[in-house]
Amino acid sequence: MQKFNLFGASALALMLASPVVAQEAQQAEEATAEESGEIIVTATLRSENLQSVPIAVTAFNAETLAKSGVKDLRDLSLVSPSFTVNNSNSESGGTTIRIRGVGTTGNNTGLESAVGIFLDGVYLSRPAVALGDLLDVSQLELLRGPQGTLFGRNTSAGAISIKTQKPNINEFEGYANATYGNYDLVNVQGGVSGPIVAGKLGFRLSGAYRNRDGYVTSSNPSGIDSNDRNRYIVRGQLLFEPNADVSLRLIADYSRSREQCCDPIVIQETSIVGLFPVVGLPAGGGISATGPAAAKSQTSNSEGQFDRFSQYGVSSQLDWKLGNADLVAISSYRQSKSVGAANSDFTNLRVFSTSNIGATATPASQPSSSRIRTISQEVRLSGAALDEKFQYLVGAYYLDERIREVQSLTLGADFQQYNSVTLRAAGITTLGPNPALLLAQNISAAGDNAANLFRQKATNFSLFTNNTFALTDRIKFNFGARYSDDKKDGSFVQLSARANACNATRANPTLALLPAAARGAVVGLACFPFAAQVNNTGAGTPREFARTFKDKELVYTGKITFQPADRINSYISFTHGYKSGGFNLDPTAAVNDADPRFQSEEVDSYEFGLKTKLIDNTLTANLALFKQNLKNFQVLEFTGVQFITFNVPKAKSTGAELELVARPSRNLTVNGSFTYTDAKYPRDCAGNLPLTAAFTSVRLLCGSSLTNSSKYAVVAGFDYNRDVGSTLNVSLNGSLRLESDRRTSTQRVVAFGPGAGQPDPLSIPGGTFLNPLDVQDGNVKINLRLGIGKQDDQWRIEFWGTNITNELTRSTTFNVPLRGIGGGGPAGLARAANFAEPRTYGVTVRTKF
Repeated sequence: MQKFNLFGASALALMLASPVVAQEAQQAEEATAEESGEIIVTATLRSENLQSVPIAVTAFNAETLAKSGVKDLRDLSLVSPSFTVNNSNSESGGTTIRIRGVGTTGNNTGLESAVGIFLDGVYLSRPAVALGDLLDVSQLELLRGPQGTLFGRNTSAGAISIKTQKPNINEFEGYANATYGNYDLVNVQGGVSGPIVAGKLGFRLSGAYRNRDGYVTSSNPSGIDSNDRNRYIVRGQLLFEPNADVSLRLIADYSRSREQCCDPIVIQETSIVGLFPVVGLPAGGGISATGPAAAKSQTSNSEGQFDRFSQYGVSSQLDWKLGNADLVAISSYRQSKSVGAANSDFTNLRVFSTSNIGATATPASQPSSSRIRTISQEVRLSGAALDEKFQYLVGAYYLDERIREVQSLTLGADFQQYNSVTLRAAGITTLGPNPALLLAQNISAAGDNAANLFRQKATNFSLFTNNTFALTDRIKFNFGARYSDDKKDGSFVQLSARANACNATRANPTLALLPAAARGAVVGLACFPFAAQVNNTGAGTPREFARTFKDKELVYTGKITFQPADRINSYISFTHGYKSGGFNLDPTAAVNDADPRFQSEEVDSYEFGLKTKLIDNTLTANLALFKQNLKNFQVLEFTGVQFITFNVPKAKSTGAELELVARPSRNLTVNGSFTYTDAKYPRDCAGNLPLTAAFTSVRLLCGSSLTNSSKYAVVAGFDYNRDVGSTLNVSLNGSLRLESDRRTSTQRVVAFGPGAGQPDPLSIPGGTFLNPLDVQDGNVKINLRLGIGKQDDQWRIEFWGTNITNELTRSTTFNVPLRGIGGGGPAGLARAANFAEPRTYGVTVRTKF
C-alpha cells in the first residue's frame, strides 16, 4: 500500500487549498449581517456566536461553498475532514454519510441515517432525498457528534442543517450562473426575489439544472455510460410578516433526476474464471474489463444501471413572539419516489437483472421502486428568565413515515450455466457440463422472476427540552433531554413469482444422492433468494412477515462551558444518543423464521472543546477531543447472495479535530482542518452474543476499522482576493484533501491460507487476512479556482478544476454476485468497486442584480 509522510503532507496542506472551515472575516457580512466579524449559527436553535456554542460545529455560507466547489452534499468532504459520503449501487438508495467515521452502513431502505439532514428545519428521512444540488443556500452548518435534544429526529453521528435564502420583502433582487465543463457538463442556476406587498409579503423563486455525461464506460456493446448527471430542482417561497412579532414562511420544492448510476468496475477476477468455457459460456464469463487496467480506464462490463428519482415537499414555519418567549411551529409534507433497473450481475451475460432490463424482461416483471412519504410537525417554545441567566427551550415533535418498496428480479438465459461454474468448482463434476440445468430436470430458469412488496409504517413522538443556566458571567451549564417513542409496522408479501427451475430442482430425486453440503449449494443457487418463490414453510426460501417494532428511549446531554478570557471559550460535554431500529426490507430477512428486525443503535459521547480567537482576532483555532462508544451498531452486509442486517454490540470512535483560520492580510485567508479518528470495532465487539450466524458475522468484524473511516484526514486551503483599479476584483483559491488508508468493504473478513493475503493493517485478530484490494490507499486530491469580476458582483468569470491530479479512489468494494466461491485465497471471489469522481474542470459565469 502507498505510504506517505502524513505530517509533512499536512504541513504542505496548510500552504495550498481553499476555504474549508468557517471563514469569519469573509463570511461576516452574509452570515451575521453585522460588522463584528463573527459567525452566527443556529446549531442550538438560537442565534449564537459560533465561538460560543458548546458544540463542534462548522458553518459555511454560499460564497464559501461555491469557492470550494461544493455542488451538493457529496462534496462536503472538500471542506470538512470529518465528513465523508460514499455511493454503492444507486444514489437514491445506496448513499452513506459518515461523520467522525460513524455512519449507517448499507443501502437498505429500512435503515435510517446516522447523520440527520435538516432543510429549513425539516427532517429529510433518507440521504438520497438531500443529494440534489445545493440551491439558494444561505448557510450550511455541519454538527459533529450525536444530536437529539434539539433537532427533530434522533441522530447517532451528527447533523447537517441547511438554511436557504429567505424572500426579500423590501426590494427586488436576483442572480444567475452558468457552467460548462468536461464530460459535457452544463449547469445553470438562478433565482429572483422581491416584494408583493412592500414590507409585508415577498416571494422567492429559484431553480437549477445539471446535465453531464458519465465517467464510467462499458465494454458491453449494449452498455451505456454510467455516473452521469441529469437533474433539475425548482423551489418557490412566500414570506409574510404582518408585524414585527409574527412571521410565516411557506416553501414548496420539486426535483427530478434521470441518471445512469452506479455501474461498478470489476477490480479482481475470480480464481475459477477458467471454468466458464467448460460450461459453454464465453471465455471470461461475460467480463472483459477487469483489474487495474479497468480501474484506470474506468471501464465496466454490464448494460448499466438506471436510477430515476423524483421528490416534492411543502413546509411552513411560523415564528411568533409572545412577550418574552418565542414560539416556532414547523409543519411539512414530503414524498419521494425512485424507480431503478440494473444489470445486477455486472457482466455482459444474461444472468439476472432488476426490473425490465434487456432480454431478461418478461411481462410479469415489475420495475423495482421505492416510495417514501413523511409528515412531520414540530412545535417549540424558547425564552429567557431570571434576568437572562436562564435560557430555556421546550418542544414536541411528531413524524409519520410510510415506505412502500417493490424489489423485482428476473433470471436470464445464462443463469444456470453461470451457476454451473460454481457447482463444478465445488466438486459436482459428474453431472455434465451444465449441472445446474440437469438438476433442474432440464427446465430453463430464463424468465423466472419475483416481485416482492415491502411496507413500513413508522411513527415517532417525542418531547424535548434544552436549557442553559449562567452560573457566573463566564461559567454556564447546559442540559437537555428528549423522550422518544418509536413504533414501526413492517411487512413483506410477494406480488408475483415464477420459479419453474427452482421448483424442479427441489423435486429432483438426484439431490438425495449428493452430500448434504452440496444439496444446500444446489438449492441455494437454483432458488436465488431475490427471484425465489415464497415458501412460508420450506427451509432456505423467502418467507413473508408482518411484525411490529417498538422502542422508547431517553436521550440526554449535559455540558459545562467555561470562558477564561473574552476570546477563549471551552466546554466539556456528555451526550447519550440514539437511532431507531427497524426492519431489514429484504426477501431473505425472514428465511428459516429469522427475525427481520434489528435493534436500535445507542451512543455515549464524551467531548472536550476549546475555541479561541487570537492575535487581534486574525487567527481562529478550534479544538475538539471526542470519544464515542456505540452500542448495537447497525450493519448491513451483502454476501454476494443476500443482504443481511445485524447489530454489532460494540463499536467506538475516538479522536481529535483541529480547525484553523488565519488572516495574515486583508486580502488573504489561509485555513486548515485536521482530524484524527480511530473508529473501529473493539476486539471484544461481539460481547455476549449467542453462537448464531449473527455471532459469526460480528466476530469476523471485531478488531477492524469501521468502513470508510480514515485515521487521518486533512483539508486545507487559501483564498486570495484583491481589487484591481476601481472596478475589478481578482480571486485565487485552492484546496486539498489528504486522507490515510481506509477499508472500503463492509464484507466480513475472509480467512485465507498462510501467505495468501496481507495481514489487515487494522489489526484483525485470529490470524485472518484482508484482501488488499479492500483497502483504499492514502491519497491527496487538489482543487483550484481562479476568478475575475466586478467589485459589486454584477458579473464574474471563474475557471476551476477539481481533483486536478486525477486521483482514482474507491467508495465501496464488494463481492460480484454468484461469481466464485470463498476459501480459495484472495482471488476466490470476484470483487467489484464503485469509484469517486475523476478530474473535472470547467468555467462558470455569474451575475447578480
